[in-house]
Amino acid sequence: MEPADVVLRFLESVGRPDEARFYLARFRAEPREQFALVAIEANVARDALEAVVLDLRFLAAVGLFPVVVLGLFEATTAFQHATRIHRRLARAATPAVLLTGSDATLHEQTARSARAGIIPIVVFGPRDGGSADERVSRLGALLRALQTHKLIFLHRRGGLLQDGSLVPLVALDDSLPAPPSLLLGASRKQQLIVAQSRRILFDLTQHELLVALTSPLNLFRELFTVKGAGTLLKRRLSIRRFDGWNGVDSARMQELLASSFGRDAAPELLRRPVTRVYVEASYNGAAIVCDTPLGAYLTKFAVARGAQGEGLGRDLWDAMVADVPTVFWRARPKNPIVDWYTKVCDGLARFPEWTVFWRGLQPDRVASAIEYALAQPVDIVPQPPVAQDSLPPRSTASERD
Repeated sequence: MEPADVVLRFLESVGRPDEARFYLARFRAEPREQFALVAIEANVARDALEAVVLDLRFLAAVGLFPVVVLGLFEATTAFQHATRIHRRLARAATPAVLLTGSDATLHEQTARSARAGIIPIVVFGPRDGGSADERVSRLGALLRALQTHKLIFLHRRGGLLQDGSLVPLVALDDSLPAPPSLLLGASRKQQLIVAQSRRILFDLTQHELLVALTSPLNLFRELFTVKGAGTLLKRRLSIRRFDGWNGVDSARMQELLASSFGRDAAPELLRRPVTRVYVEASYNGAAIVCDTPLGAYLTKFAVARGAQGEGLGRDLWDAMVADVPTVFWRARPKNPIVDWYTKVCDGLARFPEWTVFWRGLQPDRVASAIEYALAQPVDIVPQPPVAQDSLPPRSTASERD
């Protein structure tokens, strides 16, 4: 078996097989230098070096070459750790090159190396800025030049914890700091990473960028699964609110629904009267709501496949429930988003074809709401028969919450 096939089998083992194949195809279709930048903390480089090297070897085997950065927060030992990583990659016949953060042609060399199938290892040493702020500013310039899609901080403790549970998503606002309660249990290094991530997202870059904080043992889950395996830090998205269909781009909405559910929406869906439509500015997500005597009915909740796992669903949900404290909806039992719906609802009822959820609904109205939801028409075109060995289509994925 080819090394790439071995890695693909491994990727499929850390999540749903269709997720691994989807993300792998997506990453391969983009310019190599935009794939990801992995910032390795000194403790990780010292104590988990073999795990990091194995991750890099696996990624290279499937044609992905992340930019590796050392020395952002502890510059004195960065070159030593970078040299060890470079040496071990060389022993495994995985091409890599050492670059310095102060090099005037760093951006060009980094892009050229990744495009050539060589892992760029960028070292920010003591001479590349006297403080973490200065070195992170240089990192921001590199992210801008490469148009990197995802920045991943590898930290020994992984993502943020709150009351002992992982915080999967933090949507940051440009005018507000991260909530202090979020950082109560964070290490000093995690607090520093969150603060510098906010600088990167709002002050140092303008392009679409996601920042993740995870452990070296969870890098593949973070990259190749929708739910991820760390804390995702992102800009809070702009959600537009329309009264009915007035102002909604119907063609883009059809594309969004097809991407989210893996099938086309029935034409009558966009002709049926609705009360409010919440749409992410780039049409990567939407929530369609109808008012009823029982409360708001959530007709459709959709996130484009390429945007699933980026926290967009949470931004949509927050915008919607700010307007409609009472809402009920349904989903197919096998839809992956059911797990997330279970977390955000007040109650649910399971049936063979549908699971009905509600939030803010008075107990005496639950039975009527269930009856209403079950009676609604199916407005996604049925799935045609597929070959036995074909992958199943992807419906709306469970989002980080």
